[in-house]
Amino acid sequence: MAEVRNRRWTELAERDREQLRLLLVDALALAAAGTASRDARRVLAGLRAVSGGEVRVPWTELRLAAPAAVAATSTLIHAWDFDDTHDEAVVHTASVVVPTVLAAAATAGAPGASVADGLVTGVHLLSRLARVTGPRPGVIRTAGLGSLAAAAAAATVWGLPDDTVEQAVALALGAALAPGTRQAVVDGSVAKRIQPGLSAQFGITAAALAAEGVEGPSGWLSGDFGIAPGSDMSWDDLFSGDFEGRWVALKPYPACRYTHAALAAAENLRAQYPRWSEVEQVRVHVPRGSAYSLVARPYQDRGAPLVDAQFSIPWQLAALWVTGRYDLTTLHGDDLGSPEIAAATARIVVEQDLPESSVMSGARVEVRTTDGSFSVAEAPMPGADGTTWQVLARKVDSCLRVASHDDPARAAAEIRQLADRLPELDPSALAAALGRCTAALRP
Repeated sequence: MAEVRNRRWTELAERDREQLRLLLVDALALAAAGTASRDARRVLAGLRAVSGGEVRVPWTELRLAAPAAVAATSTLIHAWDFDDTHDEAVVHTASVVVPTVLAAAATAGAPGASVADGLVTGVHLLSRLARVTGPRPGVIRTAGLGSLAAAAAAATVWGLPDDTVEQAVALALGAALAPGTRQAVVDGSVAKRIQPGLSAQFGITAAALAAEGVEGPSGWLSGDFGIAPGSDMSWDDLFSGDFEGRWVALKPYPACRYTHAALAAAENLRAQYPRWSEVEQVRVHVPRGSAYSLVARPYQDRGAPLVDAQFSIPWQLAALWVTGRYDLTTLHGDDLGSPEIAAATARIVVEQDLPESSVMSGARVEVRTTDGSFSVAEAPMPGADGTTWQVLARKVDSCLRVASHDDPARAAAEIRQLADRLPELDPSALAAALGRCTAALRP
C-alpha cells in the first residue's frame, strides 16, 4: 500500500507540529491534575488489582500491562473534562491517543520519532472518522471511535506496514459506536471519564493482534455494518486533505466544551456587574439540538457533583458570579458543595433558541440587574483559533498546582522540553525524559 498523508510528523506543516507539541504538554499536565481526582484514584486502584505489568503510568508509582496503563493514563487526562476538543468532529483526541502512543512506545522501546508519527496518525484519524460518522444517537464519539484511532496510533508507533495498520483498525471495529456511551452524561456518572480509556485499551490490543497476523473485517469502513455503510470511502481517503489536528482546541475551562462560549460571554458581563446581589436574572441563549440539551437544562444535584457541575451552564455561571472564577480550583476545592452556588442557579435561565447546531458554536448571555440595567454579551467558542504557549503555560501551572507539585515552573519547562525534543529522542532518552518530567507525585 502506498504511503498516505497525515501519518508522519515530517509531513506536517510547522504550525501543525506546534499544535501537537502543545497537545502533548496539555495532556501530560492534565494527567498530573488527574492524580488529585478521587474518582481517578479509584479507577487506578481497580486497574492495579487486576492488571500488573511493566508500563509506568505518568505521575504515579503504578506499573500495569499496556492496555490497563492506557486506560489509567486516559482516565487521568480526562478526569477533570479539561482536555482538548475538536470543535467540529466533537471528540477529545489526547485522552485516546497520548496514552496509547506512550504505552506502545514503552512495550517496544520505540523512539520519539515513532511516538510523534503515532500522535499524527491517531489525532487525525479520530477526528476524521468523527466527521465521517457525524452525530449518532446515544454515542459519545470519543469513546465510540477511540478504539479505531488507538489501534492505528499503536500500530504506527510499532512501525507496522500500512496494510497491517488498517487491519488493526478493522479489528477494533467491535468496540466502535456503542450507543450507550452518552447515558453516562445523562445520568451524571463519572463513568464518562473512563470511557475513552476503555476504548483505547481495546485499540492497543487490536494492534497487537494485527501485528501477529490476525485480520479484521474487510468492510470495517464502508460495509453494510461498517463505520460509513454504503459509501465508497477508502482507507486512503481518510487521510486526504488537511491535517485534522489543526482544528483541535485546547480547553480554557474545565467543563464540557458546549458550555465554553456561554462562560466566555458571562466573564465579560461579570466584569460589568460583579455583585451577584445586584443581578436579578441571567439569561443564556445557546443553539437548539440534543448536543446542547445536556448542558442547558436547569441545574440538579443528582449525587455526582463533578459531572453535574461540568455539564451545567447554570451552575458554572453561578459559580463564576458567586466566587469570581470558574477554573480547576473551583472543581477541586469546596465550591462543588456550595449551597450559595446551588441557590444562585435558580436565577440563571438557559434557552435553546439559536440555530440548531451539533458542533461547538457561540452563545449570547443577557444580564438584568435589580435597578433595571440590561446588558448583552456574545462570544464565539473560545480557543477555536488555537492557543499559544504563553496561554497554555498558565493552564499547565494550574494543573500542576492542583496536583500539589513541589515545583510547577520546573515541571512545566521539562514537559515543554520533552515535547520540543520528541522526534529526536532515541528509546532510552525518551524513557528517561518521560520518567523525569512525569515523576511520581507525593501523596
